[in-house]
Amino acid sequence: MNLYQFLVQAYNNFLAVFPPDTQWIITLIIVVGLVGAFIGLIRHNALFIIVLIVLLPVIAPVLQHFFADVYDFFLYLLSQLNHSAPSGQTALPAGR
Repeated sequence: MNLYQFLVQAYNNFLAVFPPDTQWIITLIIVVGLVGAFIGLIRHNALFIIVLIVLLPVIAPVLQHFFADVYDFFLYLLSQLNHSAPSGQTALPAGR
């Protein structure tokens, strides 16, 4: 099982605890939390970022697979957010 499948399964198991009317709010909180955590990681770990750039040629395939799975999970969360919003409302604004 790859990371993406594990994240989706854990997310669905966690979300099943909540009533369907509030699931979109929980998803929105998770998305905001993930974005905030990523920004905090970048702000407070500048040394980590420098080491990552130096070692990038060695770990590029691993990082590519990891970030592809995380990106796919993020898109899955956003799609769930749009599907589970109350009828007549969308959680995210429509594109122009």
